[in-house]
Amino acid sequence: MLSMSWNPVSRGIAVAAVALAAVLASPVQAATVMAPGSSWFYTFSNPTGNASWTTQFNTLGWLTGNAPFSNVTTGVFRYDTGGTFWPAGGPISSDDLWIGRVVDFSGFDTASAQWNIGIDNGYKLYVNGTLISQANAEGFTSRWEYTGGFPALAAGQNFIALALEDHGGLTAFDMEITARSTVIPLPAAGWLLLGGLGLLGWQGRRRSAAA
Repeated sequence: MLSMSWNPVSRGIAVAAVALAAVLASPVQAATVMAPGSSWFYTFSNPTGNASWTTQFNTLGWLTGNAPFSNVTTGVFRYDTGGTFWPAGGPISSDDLWIGRVVDFSGFDTASAQWNIGIDNGYKLYVNGTLISQANAEGFTSRWEYTGGFPALAAGQNFIALALEDHGGLTAFDMEITARSTVIPLPAAGWLLLGGLGLLGWQGRRRSAAA
């Protein structure tokens, strides 16, 4: 009858391999790239005569303020707890508020990135100067009324800009961006470390036995 025995080094390698396999097999959850309530450059003065407003807003002397942008004082879009006041707008089909910011996607899988928007009443979303989505609807908004992906993103910093529209009455805007992280989470890294320590321990035991 044949018997099989592993030497200590093989055992240590097996422990590390099992730990690595567990990391690779575990599902990667979407992480927050840009949280609701983030800071934006903004203006109420129509900048569309400047062709670069969707990419150079941070050099145009705009104000800065945190989302939500609104004129409501209840619910998730209330501005009076750290947000920015957005007065009721004008006629339909007329933008009233322009905002933008740089979003850094370093450490994230850009192909998995997704945006969520709540807006009363309409938006035009630009990424690096290109219009990628727009919508308009009457009535007040839900938390995340619109959602979508990005056709193309740079690996690091990207310009996100929006032209926002209100038809009078209540106003509201907030946005979040999520994506899968490309960084191994700490618990998984800890398993890899334990595997490595196991390997070192078995090697040390083998040396002691041979001494």
